[in-house]
Amino acid sequence: MVYRLLALDIDGTLLRSNHRLDRETREAIRYAQKKGAIVTLVTERHFHSAAKVAKALRLKHPIVAHNGAFVSASIDAPVYTNKIHHGVLLELVELLETYQCRVRIAHEKMAIANRPRQQNLIAKITVGVNEPLFYPVSYVQRLSDYLREKDDEATDVQVEVHPGHADEILESINRLFPSLEIDRRDERTFVLTRKGTSKFNGLAYLAAHLGVPLSQTVAVGDSENDLEMIEKCGLGVAMKNAPRKVREAAQWVTRTNDMNGVAYMVREVFRKQMRVRV
Repeated sequence: MVYRLLALDIDGTLLRSNHRLDRETREAIRYAQKKGAIVTLVTERHFHSAAKVAKALRLKHPIVAHNGAFVSASIDAPVYTNKIHHGVLLELVELLETYQCRVRIAHEKMAIANRPRQQNLIAKITVGVNEPLFYPVSYVQRLSDYLREKDDEATDVQVEVHPGHADEILESINRLFPSLEIDRRDERTFVLTRKGTSKFNGLAYLAAHLGVPLSQTVAVGDSENDLEMIEKCGLGVAMKNAPRKVREAAQWVTRTNDMNGVAYMVREVFRKQMRVRV
């Protein structure tokens, strides 16, 4: 089989556990490119952060960021988006403001959150390892007031609520917002996206945009949100550090991210492939 597209998750896959990119991995990416393969990133990270990794690898084609909600090579010219529309977003925020919630709406350029009473209490939903400081997070008193002045759409909305109110809020969202998908992270935190948002759907759109069949695509990941693309692409590869469910769905399990699993896989898959033109 000739593979023309190589799609790589970032955290737990491309990067080591210390979030570093090894020279061996860089060289393997260039090796795949010399064989004629397009290399892209498919990640839950926001575009700012994913683009920084793409730049380090000298990738020129669009990447799939925001868990599939934003596909682009530049921040101002996306080839595909799947955002929560402004009208839905405003109605959602108005509902959430009837409860005591910490809410953050995000898109490719920035995030906007309601102002926390104590900064440290909201830290976990504003800054994380996937969100370097150059991704701006602005605070406002009321998100609904902000959205009445700005026509922002959102790649995702992250909500932290009192555990006793979570079920009631989620029931209301299910009833009132059929266009939204709910990912409940724990008893008090959940993330909302527009239905159809997934790494696989973003990658499928990109592959079609590039004229590459999914059968000629290699997808590599380590998490359950990588599962669909691992199952549905021509070659699905799981990292050894992936959960058992992901490893069992893969056609091939490579070494861990701390043992240069991506570099090892790339050399093995592409070493017999003649150079192809895309």
